[in-house]
Amino acid sequence: MDNTQDNKKAVFAVTIKDLQREAVNLVGRKLTDDELHTAIKGVESGLCFGINIVIKTAIEEAIN
Repeated sequence: MDNTQDNKKAVFAVTIKDLQREAVNLVGRKLTDDELHTAIKGVESGLCFGINIVIKTAIEEAIN
């Protein structure tokens, strides 16, 4: 699994389609452009906040 293409493969992704689907489920409609921009920033901030802990834990579980 060391080839270049595998190294570029995403492990986890959240798409705009995912956000809009959840918005419809939560509030009954799609987000406006402004709301979507705010939601994207929130997802990015939230995922970045603890990503190091998540990755470290995942690796530790994988090798044990």
